[in-house]
Amino acid sequence: MERQFSRQEFFDLMWSKPIKDLAPDFGISDVALAKFCRKHSVPLPGRGYWAKLKAGKPVMAFTLPPRGLGQHETISIGHDEWRRRDEQEARLREEEIPPPPEFPETLVELRQRVAKLVGKVTYLKGLDRTHRVVAALLEADKARIEKRSASSYPSIFDEPFFSSPYERRRLKLLNSIFLALAKLDVSAFAQGKNPSDFEIRVGDSSLTLRLDDPKIKKERESWRPSSDIRRPASDPLQMSISWHLEKVDGLRLLWSDSKEAAIEGFLREIVVELVVAGDMQIRMAELRHHAWRVQRKADLIEAARKREEEARQKEIARLQRLEKARIDQLFEDAICLRLSNDLRAYVEAVQVANTSSETPVSEQEMSQWIVWALAQADRIDPVRTHSLLRQVVDTGEESEKDGARPLTQGQSDLELAKSAWHPNRWYTRLHR
Repeated sequence: MERQFSRQEFFDLMWSKPIKDLAPDFGISDVALAKFCRKHSVPLPGRGYWAKLKAGKPVMAFTLPPRGLGQHETISIGHDEWRRRDEQEARLREEEIPPPPEFPETLVELRQRVAKLVGKVTYLKGLDRTHRVVAALLEADKARIEKRSASSYPSIFDEPFFSSPYERRRLKLLNSIFLALAKLDVSAFAQGKNPSDFEIRVGDSSLTLRLDDPKIKKERESWRPSSDIRRPASDPLQMSISWHLEKVDGLRLLWSDSKEAAIEGFLREIVVELVVAGDMQIRMAELRHHAWRVQRKADLIEAARKREEEARQKEIARLQRLEKARIDQLFEDAICLRLSNDLRAYVEAVQVANTSSETPVSEQEMSQWIVWALAQADRIDPVRTHSLLRQVVDTGEESEKDGARPLTQGQSDLELAKSAWHPNRWYTRLHR
């Protein structure tokens, strides 16, 4: 079961009892829990701490260190990715969502802290000392140059990507930035063989930065160079950080060459803002996720309330249909009782009339007809057929819309008789 804590809450929990006693609560081993704590920069009691504490000896306690750059403030542990969606939503409806994460450090304070950690950033004019990303690009370019030189028929596919002064300048800028970021354990990755975009990871946060011609309108191709080998280094460059969250006032995301200054003059500012942007992205993502959870829980509760109300209304409608069906059956039974009694009276009247008729029906024919007619009266007599004991079954909303009569538990002789006699169609007219 997934549980969420603030870093301080998780730290207090880890120091409340030995880790071997805490691990089963999360369904993991104590080794896995210790590794999880290291990932989130949560210190654990040292060896012998609990034994000394139990013996009443003095122990050294630690305080929770500040959240690392780009690290989460909210710690989620025990997450089950394979849990069914309905189970996750049911749990979200029931659980109490903690307050939103707090980030007391302002953007200005964060930038000052990062700037202090970054220190001086040097622009490296050569490519003798290279970051692994730039080194990999240069190594691949060197292989293309050697293959092209050795070929009698050079192919456009083997032309180098980074031989022009313009491209070399790009690599020098990127190399200086990546080496400065590496001092803060910020990783960098190239996106493709001839990339405009590069990815950096500040803690748990990933950002995409682009360094390229500001006028370029399409992505670079991975099979041919994007710049002529004679392209000068003086052509303009633009550095941008991709940002898909809400705008943050004071956060700079774009630098361009200008007449007043080249991008090289903003190297330290770019490195600082990259790290600051990575940390701000984590903050905003956590706040957005918390707001989503609060809204999602409210939506789920409202949806459940509507389902309950709809079910209640349907049950009321069902009971009303059943009551109407019982009343209809009662009225039909009453009509059929009158009809069966009238049929018996009619048979008796026919007998009397036949005895005084000048041309009477033979006794045999009359007896056969009387037996048949009285049998029909018995078939529709609700008292004889015990119609009142039959259970009425709800046929649903559709039958009500279509005007269909409720079904019963099997068709009796009375039902067959009703279908044949249609008492509501002619009996009322007969007695006007």
